[in-house]
Amino acid sequence: MSKTHLFSALAVCVAAPAVAQDQNDGEQDRAEIVVTGKSLEETGRALEECLARGCPPEEDIRLTLEHAENQFLSGEYRDSGKTLRKSIGRNKKYDEELPLPVSDLHRAYARVSEHEGEAKDFQLATLDMRDILEDGLGEDHWRTLVAEIAVGDSRAKLGQPDDAEDIYKRVERHAVEIGQPRVAMYARMRQALLLQSRYDATKQTHWRTDMVERLEDIRDNPLPGGEEFVLMAEVMLAKLDRKDGDASSTEALIQRFAERGGVDRPVLLSSAPLYTNEDLDRESQRASSATARLSTRSRNTAQWADLGFWIDPDGRVTDLEVLRAQGDTDWLKQVARHINSRRYAPLKQDGSTPGFYMIERYTYTARFADQTTGTRMRKREPVMRIERLDITPDNYSQPVETG
Repeated sequence: MSKTHLFSALAVCVAAPAVAQDQNDGEQDRAEIVVTGKSLEETGRALEECLARGCPPEEDIRLTLEHAENQFLSGEYRDSGKTLRKSIGRNKKYDEELPLPVSDLHRAYARVSEHEGEAKDFQLATLDMRDILEDGLGEDHWRTLVAEIAVGDSRAKLGQPDDAEDIYKRVERHAVEIGQPRVAMYARMRQALLLQSRYDATKQTHWRTDMVERLEDIRDNPLPGGEEFVLMAEVMLAKLDRKDGDASSTEALIQRFAERGGVDRPVLLSSAPLYTNEDLDRESQRASSATARLSTRSRNTAQWADLGFWIDPDGRVTDLEVLRAQGDTDWLKQVARHINSRRYAPLKQDGSTPGFYMIERYTYTARFADQTTGTRMRKREPVMRIERLDITPDNYSQPVETG
């Protein structure tokens, strides 16, 4: 059974379906999932031997990604970033010759930096990834356009929503002009998600009104080839209905999937938010205390956990457990609450899909920000955040040995 690396896959977004390739593009895009099955010692030795014999850059990059992934999954975030930086330095001269593999290195480094709290490195690595694809494949290639959306995502995540909106709109217009409807629909959906985040943060009703209009347009006027985004729009509209005390649209979605015979891949239909008002208030109080500001040990030591759970035939989460963890785990209570609240589409009832087994990595981190001290000294921001990465095995049905 083949596996693909979580670092080398083309990520499009956490919440949206993947954007597939053009029909004329012979390459099959890979899903964002996971584990090599090799030990950390094995992948490290393989990379060392490769470099010792002067292996080709393609092999260097492949083995780098395997080893960096293993380091990341083992909680060695800094070592993972160091492994990737060294490979980027060795292989930057192949940007034009090998744009896909070299861009994978930058994408991987962006992900590690995000979990490590290195906001600037996260931003710059995402830009480098986009630039390499644009130079190597051209600005009209679907991979370049999706990478540009990833740049927008990074701007949104780093508190620059206006920049993100401009990027999403620009990509949508360009994708329509050159006949890339699925990418255009993806960019349109990112605009809706950005409006949702703005509404959630401010509770200003005009953001909600704009979001509903955008979602209804996606639902009612899908571009050819982008119909899968209709479901996502329906899920988001149903979420708004639930907030208003009306669960009927969610139940209708669940019933519709059941009547169609169920699904053979996980399709998330609803969940409670990861952060509640209580969580935000608690974190704000903690961040304002002198003890929290002075306590650097927990902030500078990676706190992470891998959570595994089953999705049963009715689409409900069961048997949630912490497979392994490093550091304090009190913060996992809100993660567990979030995962247990999820409702997925019902599974196929023909016995071919007894359940899905999912594994997700969560990291409790804080970004580095120089301005928190008023000096050039690097220090973590006072407010902690939770980063998530799906590391599910690609058969969806068998728990992975993690020991």
